[in-house]
Amino acid sequence: MNRIVLGGAQLGLPYGILNGGETLSREEVARILDTAVDHGIDSIDTAIAYGQSESIIGETSQNRFNIISKLPPLPVDISNVSEWVHSQVQGSLSRLKCTSLDALLLHRPQDLTGAQGAELYAAIGSLIAEKMIHRFGVSIYSPEDLEGIIGTFDIHVVQAPLNVFDRRILVVTNQLSALNIEVHVRSVFLQGVLIANPINRPQRFEPWSEHFALFDEWVRSSGVSAMACCMGFALQQPGIAKLVIGTTSAESLDEIMNSIPNSVLEVPTHLQSSVEQLIDPRFWNAA
Repeated sequence: MNRIVLGGAQLGLPYGILNGGETLSREEVARILDTAVDHGIDSIDTAIAYGQSESIIGETSQNRFNIISKLPPLPVDISNVSEWVHSQVQGSLSRLKCTSLDALLLHRPQDLTGAQGAELYAAIGSLIAEKMIHRFGVSIYSPEDLEGIIGTFDIHVVQAPLNVFDRRILVVTNQLSALNIEVHVRSVFLQGVLIANPINRPQRFEPWSEHFALFDEWVRSSGVSAMACCMGFALQQPGIAKLVIGTTSAESLDEIMNSIPNSVLEVPTHLQSSVEQLIDPRFWNAA
């Protein structure tokens, strides 16, 4: 089983703090997908909210991938949850030019525990019964987002951030594995910040320059690249089934796949951080 899932955000919109506002051409997306196939990658993670991602994947994927997509938050004024959910997923399938999704994740898991959660869950069950989706899950930012969900709803996939700085999901991986819930992780490179040349790191990270210096020293002492360190750290964590990895070129994807280390890395515990302004991209624009 290939543990790498191709991230679809970069395929449909300018994504990441280091992105200069450029959107990939369809030709480059096609090259990226061909390269993914060459490396045995058989899954793509996308979302309805990722700009033109679903449409571009549908035009270029040639049905070579299992697709994971995400449902946007429930609209505030929604009156018919089931109708809205089915319409959203039908739209995804049409854009993706496929007949079913490997998994459908909620972009806002709290919708399950909200006032219309029962209707939402029933609609998801209907999608599975109709074989429009095969699995159901949630996309989270921290384990706290799972409160009221685990043990209450039957979910199959949890997607969460994980990198050498942000290790919060590791607190619950054993619990999730015991429930046969597959854990997918994203942000392995912290939106590229961890693998960027230190002189190119955005100024907003200056308050944590000492923390980054410790990371840079660990990379130097490891004898491999920052990319290899980040990939190795994530892949060697127990209970992690898949890594969602984004890229902006076929060459970059080649580099990522070829960087996976063959040996276990010793990762210092002092690189872990709980500072949300550092590890959670939702806080970056406000800083």
